[in-house]
Amino acid sequence: KRTFVGEDGTTSSLKQDAAIFVEDAPWGKPNYHCYLIPRGDTLVVGGSYLENDKESTLRHSEKEHLLQNAATLGIDVSSSIPAGEWVGFRPCREQVRCELDKNISQSLKVVHSYGHGGSGWTVATGAA
Repeated sequence: KRTFVGEDGTTSSLKQDAAIFVEDAPWGKPNYHCYLIPRGDTLVVGGSYLENDKESTLRHSEKEHLLQNAATLGIDVSSSIPAGEWVGFRPCREQVRCELDKNISQSLKVVHSYGHGGSGWTVATGAA
């Protein structure tokens, strides 16, 4: 544990978090990424990044890739039942839009933050 001292002199203890960053990992490919996102009591396993692909359903080969990703990340796919599957389209622009919209409401601040492509889920909130 580490103890942090705030500007007001109060302290707080935080458990140390750990992560492993691997370059040139033996999993994933440029268009077929390998990631895991915990969401409460479920895990999202991904993914792919296929530019200009307009197929709205998951192909069998893509599903096999996702199951392989899950196994690579330590999930026993033989005893896990997928809760669902989907295909998402990532809006991407030549230039990201990140700006305060002053025309919608005087009392509510609306920030447009989109066009981040495959990084949107990760960076949109921080960018805004």
